[in-house]
Amino acid sequence: MAHLSLFQLNSLIKDTLDENLQTTYWVIAEISSMQVNQKGHCYLELVEKQGEYIQAKLRANIWSYTYRTISSQFRQATGSNLSVGLKGLFNVSINFHEVYGLSLNVNDIDPNFTIGERSRQREETIKKLEEGGYLELNKTQVLPVIAQRIAVISSSSAAGYEDFINQLASNVRAIDFQIKLFHSVMQGNEAPTSIIDSLELIKHEATMFDVVVIIRGGGSKTDLDAFDDYELCKALATCVLPVISGIGHERDESVVDMVANTPLKTPTAVAEFILSGAFRLEDRLYEFLYALEKNSAHAYQEAHYSLDHLITRLERSTVHRLNEEQVAIERFKNLLQHNTSNIIHKEELRIGKLANRLELVNPEKAFEKGYTLTLKGGKKVNPEALMKGDEIETRGKNIQLKSIITDLAND
Repeated sequence: MAHLSLFQLNSLIKDTLDENLQTTYWVIAEISSMQVNQKGHCYLELVEKQGEYIQAKLRANIWSYTYRTISSQFRQATGSNLSVGLKGLFNVSINFHEVYGLSLNVNDIDPNFTIGERSRQREETIKKLEEGGYLELNKTQVLPVIAQRIAVISSSSAAGYEDFINQLASNVRAIDFQIKLFHSVMQGNEAPTSIIDSLELIKHEATMFDVVVIIRGGGSKTDLDAFDDYELCKALATCVLPVISGIGHERDESVVDMVANTPLKTPTAVAEFILSGAFRLEDRLYEFLYALEKNSAHAYQEAHYSLDHLITRLERSTVHRLNEEQVAIERFKNLLQHNTSNIIHKEELRIGKLANRLELVNPEKAFEKGYTLTLKGGKKVNPEALMKGDEIETRGKNIQLKSIITDLAND
């Protein structure tokens, strides 16, 4: 049975590849890892993905001289550096080494493909957001009159975050802001997931904040690719609070900016926007207080005049009423005196008549005429009630007798 050594097998593979493959190929791939050593050689790992699943993977090298040329041209054409996560069109030569195995040598990179791919992905994201009704959704959130409680999504070490904090803290009117940082990765493949995780944390504390601010410093166009991610943009669009963006690119607009309630260019611009709202509210309050003070003084003056007028009218009315009452009292007094005299005169006549009548029934007058008065027990006698043995008293003029009835006769 014939056999080969490992070296012989690898040599056979190398010869077979050299004989049957073209000198170079244009290959679409994504950079999954990248390292440049001290000598300027760039070592890559290229992959092809289906979703998150890696379908193919291969090592690649860009030698120092070629790397300097390619990276410079790519940066000038796209405005971005070669970096992990970049999807590009690579011109490669296939190299098989008996010891190091299969790898690719990168000869060139077509920047137009990267520009077109980036644009295609961006347009695809925008289309999906429009179809789902997410593109304008966060813009329906009403911005507060003043955003004083702020949830910030940023990297704690980002220069843009420091600029944002410093500008708010050093405002000339010394307005206080409550700021909580939700630290996130702000570039590269991990950025969308990291920012979405921060949005979930904010969702659970939504009542503590007025707005969500997402900011970062400047960077390359490639750094902006994370902010065209569909899932990230959807999460921001459906945020329960208004989102203010300040990604840090003066010329380029990310899809995050498109879905944000209020897109601004830089973290500094976001701080200025928030401060302008606070200053505007403060100015309106001062205007209101001034108007209130002015109107109050005017109202007080009018009330004072009205009170003086009312007091004058009341005094006049009171004096007039007192005069009327005094006249009425005098009239009543005169009437009372007249009526009293009449009543007294009438009573005097009635009493005189009563006196005459009493004089007529006075027992003494009857005694003088010879009449007597019979009493029983000090009371006037009822003849029908008298009985034998009763003691009776007889009174007359100069006479007073006591008798006992011994006999009763009826006439």
